[in-house]
Amino acid sequence: MPRFLRSLRVRLTLTVTLAVGLTLAAASVLFVVAMSRTLFGRAEAAASAEVDRVAQALVRGEPITDRPGVPAGYITAIQVRDDAGRVVAVLPAASPGATSARPVPSSRPSPQPGVVPQQAPPRDLRVASRTVMTPQGRRTVIAVSRLGQISQSINLVERSLVVAAPLLTLVVGLLTWFAVDRSLRPIEALRVRTEAISHSTLAERLPEPKTGDEVERLARTLNEMLDRLDAGARVQREFLSDASHELRTPLAAMRAELEVSLTHRGAADWRAVAGRLHTDTRRLERLTGDLLVLARSEDLTVTRPVETLRFDEVVAGELPTVSHVDLTVSLEPVQVLGVAAELARLARNLLDNADRHAVATVAVRLGTQGNRAVLTVDDDGPGVPPEQRERVFDRFFRLDAGRDRSSGGVGLGLAMTRSIARRHGGDVVVRTAPLGGARFEVRLPLPGAITA
Repeated sequence: MPRFLRSLRVRLTLTVTLAVGLTLAAASVLFVVAMSRTLFGRAEAAASAEVDRVAQALVRGEPITDRPGVPAGYITAIQVRDDAGRVVAVLPAASPGATSARPVPSSRPSPQPGVVPQQAPPRDLRVASRTVMTPQGRRTVIAVSRLGQISQSINLVERSLVVAAPLLTLVVGLLTWFAVDRSLRPIEALRVRTEAISHSTLAERLPEPKTGDEVERLARTLNEMLDRLDAGARVQREFLSDASHELRTPLAAMRAELEVSLTHRGAADWRAVAGRLHTDTRRLERLTGDLLVLARSEDLTVTRPVETLRFDEVVAGELPTVSHVDLTVSLEPVQVLGVAAELARLARNLLDNADRHAVATVAVRLGTQGNRAVLTVDDDGPGVPPEQRERVFDRFFRLDAGRDRSSGGVGLGLAMTRSIARRHGGDVVVRTAPLGGARFEVRLPLPGAITA
C-alpha cells in the first residue's frame, strides 16, 4: 500500500469522495434519461392525441379546427392528405393565429404537381399519423412534434450536470477531509499522550472529554487499561520486593552462621552449624519452589495436561499433611477437570495451613452443590477477622505473630491456592468454621458445567 494511503484521514476522504462521485454520476445519467423519456413521451402523446381528434372530426364530417389546449412547442403542424398524397388541410396547432406551417417530410415522391416534396424527417421531429375513411374518401392525418426546444433543454441540463457534479464531488471531498481531520484530532491527542506514558509514569491518566461519544469511551477505556497496568506493575514491584526480602533473610542468617563459626573455628560445633544451614537451605528450596509454582499457575501461556480426575482421591492423598491435630474426613466421590499436580498442591496448602493453626481438630469435607464441587477445610484455631479475609490471599501476607517464619510459612500458600482455583474456573474464600476457627472453601466446576 502506498505510504499516503496508510493515513486513515486520506482513506476515508477518498472513499467518501469516490462514493459521492459515482453516486452523482449515476444519478445524473438516470435524471437525464428520465427527463428525456418524459419530455419526448409528452410530445409524442400530444401529437397522437391531436391526430386522433382530427381523424374523428373527419370521420364525422365535421370541420377541423385548432385546439388551444395543446401545449406550445409540442406540435409544429397537422396536415390532412388524400389518397394521392396531396395536402388538403393544414392546422397550425402549435401557434394560435399562425396561418401556415412547413409541409411534413415523407419518404415517397410526390405523384402530382402541388404535392409537398417528401424528405426524410429531421432528427428533432416526431411524426404521428392515422388513416381513416371520411365522407370525402380516405384521408391520412399527420402531426409533426417539434423537439428542438426539448433537445436544447436536455442538452442544457447535461452540460450543467457535467460541470456541477464534479464541483459538488470536490466540495464533498473537501468537507469530508476537514470533518475527518476534526474528528481525528482528539484521537491523535490521545495517541500522543499515550505514547508519552512509560513504565515509570503509569500513574498518569489521559484527559476524558465530556462529549459522550466514541472518543470519550476510548479515553475511559485507555484509562481503565492504565489502571490495570499500574496495579499489575505495583503488584509486581511488591512481589519482587517481598521475594527478595524473603530470600535475603535466610541467606543473611546462613552467612552470619558461617562467619561466626569461621571466626571461632576451634569452639564451633560444626555438626550443629550444618544442621542449621540444612534447615535454612530447605526453607530456601521451599520458597523458590513455591515461587516457581505460583508463577506457572498464573502464566496463561503454559500448556497444562488437563484431565478428568477424582478430586476425592487427590484430597485423600494429601491427608497425611495433617500430623499435629485430630482429623475428621468426609469425602464424596467427585470428578473434576484439571491438573492433578496443581489440585494436589491446592489441597496440600489448605491442609498444611489448617494443621499449623488448629488447636486440636481439623475437619475436611468434599461434596457437590449444584454444578460445583465444594471442598471445605475447617480448623478450631484463631480464625481470620472479616476485614482480613481477602488479604490472606495476598503474596507474603501473614495475619499475626502465629503465622510467622518459625511456623514454616512464608505467605505464599494461600496465594498459590487461589491462583490454582481460579485457573481451574473456580475460587476459594475464607469464612468462620463451625469449629470456631477458619473455614477455607474451594468451589470448582464439575466437568459437565465447563463449556468449550
